[in-house]
Amino acid sequence: AWAADELDRFLLAKLEENNLKPAAPSDKTTLLRRAYFDLTGLPPTVEQIDAFQSDDSPDAFAKVVDALLDSPRFGERWGRHWLDVARYADTTGGGRNIAFPNAPRYREYVIESYNEDKPFDRFVKEQIAGDLLHSSTDAEYNENLTGSGFLALGPHNYELQDKALLRMEIVDEQIIAVGRAFLGVTMGCARCHDHPFDPFPTDEYYSLAGIFRSTNSSVPGNVANFIERKLRDEYADVRKKHSETQKTLETKLKQAENKLKSLGGKPSSGKSAAKSLDPKKLEGIVVDDDAAKIVGEWISSTSVAGYVGTRYIHDAAIGKGKKSVTFPVMIPKSGKYEVQLSYTMGTNRSKKTPVTIMHDMGEEEVLVDQTKRPPILGSFISLGTFHFEEGEWDVVKVTTEATTQVVIVDAIRLLSNKDNKAAPTVAKKDKSVPTKGEQEKKKAVAKAKKKEMEVLVGDLKKQIQKHKKDAPPKVGKVMSVREHEEAGDWHIHRRGGIRNLGPFVKRGFLAVATPENQSPKPEIPKGASGRLQLADWMASDKNPLASRVYVNRVWRHLFGRGIVPTTDNFGEMGRRPTHPELLDHLATSFMKNGWSTKKLIRKIMLSQTYRMSSLETAQAVGADPENDLFSRQNHRRLEVEAIRDAMLVASGRLDDSGESINKKRSMFEKLDRNRIPEMFDVFDYPNPGLVSGNRNASTVPTQALFMMNDKLVLNASQQVAACAMKATPPERMQQLYK
Repeated sequence: AWAADELDRFLLAKLEENNLKPAAPSDKTTLLRRAYFDLTGLPPTVEQIDAFQSDDSPDAFAKVVDALLDSPRFGERWGRHWLDVARYADTTGGGRNIAFPNAPRYREYVIESYNEDKPFDRFVKEQIAGDLLHSSTDAEYNENLTGSGFLALGPHNYELQDKALLRMEIVDEQIIAVGRAFLGVTMGCARCHDHPFDPFPTDEYYSLAGIFRSTNSSVPGNVANFIERKLRDEYADVRKKHSETQKTLETKLKQAENKLKSLGGKPSSGKSAAKSLDPKKLEGIVVDDDAAKIVGEWISSTSVAGYVGTRYIHDAAIGKGKKSVTFPVMIPKSGKYEVQLSYTMGTNRSKKTPVTIMHDMGEEEVLVDQTKRPPILGSFISLGTFHFEEGEWDVVKVTTEATTQVVIVDAIRLLSNKDNKAAPTVAKKDKSVPTKGEQEKKKAVAKAKKKEMEVLVGDLKKQIQKHKKDAPPKVGKVMSVREHEEAGDWHIHRRGGIRNLGPFVKRGFLAVATPENQSPKPEIPKGASGRLQLADWMASDKNPLASRVYVNRVWRHLFGRGIVPTTDNFGEMGRRPTHPELLDHLATSFMKNGWSTKKLIRKIMLSQTYRMSSLETAQAVGADPENDLFSRQNHRRLEVEAIRDAMLVASGRLDDSGESINKKRSMFEKLDRNRIPEMFDVFDYPNPGLVSGNRNASTVPTQALFMMNDKLVLNASQQVAACAMKATPPERMQQLYK
């Protein structure tokens, strides 16, 4: 009568064999907190605790579990578990410690895979051979390619000068990672000799090595590097449409701002103003500084907005009189042109910058005050109108002679009469004098038009900002691997020596995990690495290891210990399963349910076994001190991420949805293999260079000292206290406790 699921009967049978009974059910608050931390890594709020306490329906807990499985926070929590296994980090570690700029794309891929409940067999294939899987859409291709980053995340020493050794070191790390992560086996020692404990002969190691040697995993060089591959632009059409809309809005804004200026309004400035002007979009003939003849040393800058093109240049107020910039212009047709000069204003600019215009009638010098804002488009000032003959001529020359402050040079623009056709004509002076009433009426109309235009400009700016935020994601790169040009079978390395080559061995898999009616040496097409065949074998329901290793990992995260306690080692040197029949049952039902992680978790969490109290009895402690029989739930330490995130939630800096107010969830912290954050190091964060299905749970003085003295803890405590003080004295203790 006690069992709620078949798995409960496996536990109960073992308990009865040892004259033990299951512990009583956990109280509701403890059960709720257990579920929240297990599924989201965050504590429940006071309101969520109260709601669960008041819900007496028989499916109250099932509703909580379903809601948490559907939460985006689920993927963040369980994705972090997989990142431990995937030895995830943002740098290579080692002496050179190269950064992985696109590693976070793999992290996001893992989170999304868990939130979408991607079948685990598919998840396995994508990480071993995602770049080789068929894809029907660009989005599917990108997802597959990102998954293959698993093979590229290892802590490789890319500055190793023996390139043959480096290649084999990468292969060895990949074999070890794939073996421990997906099969729960240790393969590394078979590189030099037959495995001393498990049935993995050396030739099988090199069967796998042939597959990974046929995979290109690094970029050659004095200091080698990892491979990054471009994603497909799945948003090309959307991006084009978005760009067209952006241009339309910017044109409307420009027209509205010009209209506002004509009504006496201020030109656009500040953050909403464009950083620079696109020379291709400007009217007339535009010559930027990068096409000018430059004499002397000028410094490139983008510090002040309002320049043309990609930059402007300045003389740094040194070397006066020895520097100049001359702008050549191709005049398409003889005639008069207005000459304009672009510069960025500033208080440290020259008030008398000498600018010479070289026209048909001679030369004319104009002194430009660069401390004042240019009146045309906020960037240009008119130097006057001059006649030029058709052909290419040096038209404008800017020098630093007789200046003491900074001289700015950016671009020039020539406007013909055609370009200036929109210029207002000067009307003949009306000799009639308007009455006072007419003047006031005219002012009121002008004021209303100005106000209307200001509103329009503001609205267009908001539309542009919103439109920019809604931009489709940029085309990026991901860490990955490629098929090697030299794909093929490989030698055994006698005693592991790089140049001590023995006979060739055919590429293949582990015979001990291959069904009798299937060959561990498959036919691999010429030119292919064999990773695709390896992925199919690895994720097959005929493979006895992959499903069992994974359901054991899930059980470990829900009970604090796996059915096989050594989650990464199912071999002879690992510990035996305490409930082998239960492990078989879970693996079988897991595969029947489409390799669904969420269905597996739901099955376990709704069992009586999961919902037991962790309270001990003298009989249980005496008969089963380590709780190998799961007669009760295990006391479990929170991982460092959950400790930190819970403090952020309690202090109001991270809400229960996981959205950060001024702090982000711990799993999104950048992880440098050479510099693990102090709090992570203190609270048993695993070595990111190794496959880690189990984290240590130590008890050391530095943990207590951290919780007493660290600024994060003290600041969070002060914020919690400030919040509690708003309540009445009788309510404070209850609120603090909850």
